Amino acid sequence: MPRSRKALQQRRQYGFTLIEMVIVIVLTSILAAIVSVFIVAPVQAYLASAARNQMVDQADTALRRIGRDLALSLPNSGRVSADGLSLELIPTTGAARYATQGADPLLFGVLDTSFNLVGPGLTLGSNQQLVFYNLGPDVPDANAYADNSGAGTQATSNRRMATNGAGLATNITISSLAPLPVALQSPPYRVYAVSTPVTYRCDTSPSVQTLSRYQGYGFQATQPNPPSGGTVSVLATGVRSCQFSYAPAAVASRAALFTLRMTLNGDSRLNAETVSLYHAIHVDNMP
Repeated sequence: MPRSRKALQQRRQYGFTLIEMVIVIVLTSILAAIVSVFIVAPVQAYLASAARNQMVDQADTALRRIGRDLALSLPNSGRVSADGLSLELIPTTGAARYATQGADPLLFGVLDTSFNLVGPGLTLGSNQQLVFYNLGPDVPDANAYADNSGAGTQATSNRRMATNGAGLATNITISSLAPLPVALQSPPYRVYAVSTPVTYRCDTSPSVQTLSRYQGYGFQATQPNPPSGGTVSVLATGVRSCQFSYAPAAVASRAALFTLRMTLNGDSRLNAETVSLYHAIHVDNMP
């Protein structure tokens, strides 16, 4: 006899048996174990590769930032500390050629507080610092880091402050308490507008391990290591080792080579892996 509708409905309400559930769980576990063998290793490799790329990018970006600042720095202004952990430079904001003859030339050896520029003007900021014929920290009368706050110090300084208002200028007036040294009058007769020095410094102590950029601390005759005052920005972390070096050219300091070496520690994803970068920057030191 045909089954009644009620009997069929009761049959449809039956669920899985315990044996069926156990079989499904066992099969699912086996499949998960098999899949994990093929998935876990590639995922771990991807995470390690991403961490490695991030570490390399951090170091490369920091070194390229230093290289860009060196390329735009005042000629012969780069100096490296004795321990090789600090690199200091003076950034330039512009340059122009001053007049040596004709109307209102720049005179050396006598007190002169104004001069004309030849060609395009020079964009000045408020209290703009100007530098003439810089030859480096070890050269008397031609060291932009030297003090220029008084008549006695200005007599041997190649840095002066412009008294023009901010903006483009073709005639420049300077606050001068003493004549510019005669030795500074030399081709190519350029004047540089500069900002305050910048220092890149590595702290490789285990509790810090950073590469930082210092600015706004002012001109100091002796290289500060580290600078005090101003502002600090961290460019890289996990810095295991760091070394700056400077090799001036043998002829009249017209060029130089800076080398930057840095090793960074990886995070836990890299199992103590490190990355080392080397960067060499050739700079033109023609004053």
